[in-house]
Amino acid sequence: MKGVIYFLLRFGLTWLGLSFLYSSVFIHKYDTAEPPVTDPITRYIVHQTATAAELFGYEVEILYDHHLTYPTEDEQTMDSLYFNDTYAVSVEEGCNAISNAIIFLAFIIGFGGRWKALIWFIPMGLAFIHVANITRILLLGVLNVDYGGEGFHFFHKYLFTAFLYGAIFILWVWWVNKYGGTVKTEEDETTA
Repeated sequence: MKGVIYFLLRFGLTWLGLSFLYSSVFIHKYDTAEPPVTDPITRYIVHQTATAAELFGYEVEILYDHHLTYPTEDEQTMDSLYFNDTYAVSVEEGCNAISNAIIFLAFIIGFGGRWKALIWFIPMGLAFIHVANITRILLLGVLNVDYGGEGFHFFHKYLFTAFLYGAIFILWVWWVNKYGGTVKTEEDETTA
């Protein structure tokens, strides 16, 4: 039981701390600027997606701070991508997968494990999540440009979200089975 409590404490404190620093300190600064601007992490994701699209032969145009050209919700900033002069996708803060990376980090730190494994597994896992997210955004753009947005809502809301969380789940399972610490149950403690 003690192992479960330690896991929950480490997970919770890591998740709360990183989430607070990211949203309330980092993102808040850009959302409340006058005028509001797209944060540098999201902008980096836009550039990475543009590079990936160019590798697949698309001519790409980026519209920076596209949210300033029409009315949007408060604290909604975005850059938009056009592939071959056709609107592809808008990328806002929620699309940059930082919240997914925070959940991944919180779980790995919460579960614990060998430090030598943590040193390489965390950067590898973050890179994996990053590539999965770039792939997700690129495919959404291709869906809009080449297929007229057919099924965009389903793919954006369900399939590609499941794809990204599935990638994180695979990393968690890998960590737990190969490198992670163990969370003892009451039965384990009584048999020891």
